[in-house]
Amino acid sequence: MTIDQRTNVRIWKTIVLCAVCLIVGCLAFDRAEACAVAGSQRGVLFDHIPEEVDAPVIVEVTIVGREADISSPDRTPLALMNARVERVVKGTLDSDALKVVTYLGTCTRIGAGHGFVAGTLDHDARLGLKLIAIQRSYEMLIRGR
Repeated sequence: MTIDQRTNVRIWKTIVLCAVCLIVGCLAFDRAEACAVAGSQRGVLFDHIPEEVDAPVIVEVTIVGREADISSPDRTPLALMNARVERVVKGTLDSDALKVVTYLGTCTRIGAGHGFVAGTLDHDARLGLKLIAIQRSYEMLIRGR
């Protein structure tokens, strides 16, 4: 075998190996999702008191951490965040800490920070007091700036 033939065989093996790795990677990681349009991002932490949202509870909170995602009974993924309650704007709340729960989608923005969260209070035997947060478009969340 000549040097050119060995080089061609080596190149061919490299190409085949890359193709196999690409196929395996695509099969293993077929759930890659992203928000296609930046304007369609959604979140739960308002920069202002959300007057345009009709919710039984509105609280000013500081999100201090995020726990592992959980699933609803119908297997919908949910984000679970720990929040410190700064003040209650609407409704009644007798705790200075609560869990903020919201549905996760490809365009859901979740993170730590300070702001206002609107939603419905619920008590879970396992999680304790939780606020099922209402999501809104990112533009509505920052409208008060």
